[in-house]
Amino acid sequence: MTTDAVEVEDRFTTIPTGWDPVAPEVFKTAKAVALEVLSVEGDRPAHVRLARYYDRERKYAAATFTDLPNIADDVTADDLLAVSLLSVRISPLDVRRLVEPSPERSAVLASLRALPDVGLTMADADTLTAMAVFYEDVKHALKDPWAKSSDRWVTASKLCARKRPDLFPVRDRKVRDLLGLTRFADYRVDWQVFRHLAQSDEVRQATLKALRQVPDAETVKV
Repeated sequence: MTTDAVEVEDRFTTIPTGWDPVAPEVFKTAKAVALEVLSVEGDRPAHVRLARYYDRERKYAAATFTDLPNIADDVTADDLLAVSLLSVRISPLDVRRLVEPSPERSAVLASLRALPDVGLTMADADTLTAMAVFYEDVKHALKDPWAKSSDRWVTASKLCARKRPDLFPVRDRKVRDLLGLTRFADYRVDWQVFRHLAQSDEVRQATLKALRQVPDAETVKV
């Protein structure tokens, strides 16, 4: 590998100033879990679960979440409908703040449009910073002004994933528990782990292997 190639590779493992780096053992544990989940062997092979989750004749959300119209630089009612299908509640105030003219909508749209047009595998420190601004703006827009404590990180994470699916994986308690991330309670740790998994040749190969065994794999979006 040339010096230039090494520098490019290193760029996509950098993190913003002030972020705590993730310990190697955290990456190792998450990767082992991901490979197990992606296995096409055993009683619940990955390709069977994928096919079921995207089956339009079943009650799962995947096909509609990905296929509803998605305007890249806007937040619309279709986005909120899609997110609501992932077991989160969208309130009337959420709709007014995110779809109708409001200071919250203006902030969200500004940070959405500032996101680099890259996927998570190519997310350098600047991209992670832009992701954090967008995520925090979305979370602020969803905050309940009457609650003593309001941290709607799950809903915010799912809306981010809806708007930039190649950049933000769906992030909720089940995903974090599975990957051993619950103890950190920090999206900055989660994103470093997600990026590490997205960049892993082993994880990519396991994903492709599972996809190749899914019937009508071209219709499955992951």
